[in-house]
Amino acid sequence: MTGFPGENQGVLAVLHYIDTGTKAHLNAHGPAGLPGMYTVEFVLAKPDARNAPENEFRFADQRRGDSHLAIAKPAVIIDIDPTEVLFHFQSPSSPALVFHGFPNDAGYLAKLKSDPFHASNRGESEKIASTAMRSLLSSLSAQLDIPLIIELVEVIEVATGTKGITFTAPFPVTGLAVNARENPNDRELRHTMALYREALNSNTPIYRFLCFYKIIETSINRWNRLDPQQKISLGPQRKGERIPAGASRVEMEQWLAALFHVNRNWDEGILGEIFIPEVRGKKITNIFENQLREIRHKVAHGSLDSGDFLLLDESEDRELVVKWLPFLRCAARRRMKNDFDTFLRYLGEDGVVVADPDE
Repeated sequence: MTGFPGENQGVLAVLHYIDTGTKAHLNAHGPAGLPGMYTVEFVLAKPDARNAPENEFRFADQRRGDSHLAIAKPAVIIDIDPTEVLFHFQSPSSPALVFHGFPNDAGYLAKLKSDPFHASNRGESEKIASTAMRSLLSSLSAQLDIPLIIELVEVIEVATGTKGITFTAPFPVTGLAVNARENPNDRELRHTMALYREALNSNTPIYRFLCFYKIIETSINRWNRLDPQQKISLGPQRKGERIPAGASRVEMEQWLAALFHVNRNWDEGILGEIFIPEVRGKKITNIFENQLREIRHKVAHGSLDSGDFLLLDESEDRELVVKWLPFLRCAARRRMKNDFDTFLRYLGEDGVVVADPDE
């Protein structure tokens, strides 16, 4: 597995044709795909339930899918027993699409697959279909008062048969490597740790963003309450709050070593997810005030203030939030470590674990 645990990742299976006659030209399409027809399939899941083992790659046809929406027997007793239901959807931001909804063996809506439609490449096809699907599921969820969760998205380029899936990268199995003497009596520390756990437990990127944002906001408010003399005395201890400029992989890995001490292999992909261009070389407070605050206002209460808000079902707006999550998680840990002596006190800035810091 690769990618930052808990965040969106993708796997692409590109077919390569060795037939020198009718199909060899399809190899020119490449992983990104060319303009043409695409189908997109969505596998649904119930909250806290998976359709496949956590660490296995499975495409849509190998997943059962599930939801609370009954559409066929034996979930509902009806005169007919449909093999699928059709959903026609069109919004101002997407073309008209037709989705075929298929039940699982228990009769509950499990998968939805689009009819082929034209897109300029694989990425655009996923954006078009995902925007439409989220809007459709939001409408059904609001009317029926049930959760409708997308567990996996699969994009197929019709011309080549190449498949790509988007899913949430699983967390690694982790040993109990903590300091037994930790005793978080500070109410703010308990509050921030609860927010951190809420973020990791959530499968909703919008909620995760707000939790990590609130941790940093709480930290800044805590710092602002201190008098000038206290700030002077604590100032030198606030290490690592300027983000590496990204020129050196060693520098980036060292910054992360002070925050994570188990099951972390920082490959180029993960480093790119965390150290996005918008944060390199800047201080966390600067990033918070000049970039994150505006996004948070649009997510949380833009319609109550300026009226500028994010449409959370739109792919572009959702991607804006998702892009920030890996960095936000790390920035929250950095502020927590600097604010509270008891949080990760056994983990040195060089990543070396001290068995008992008090000895």
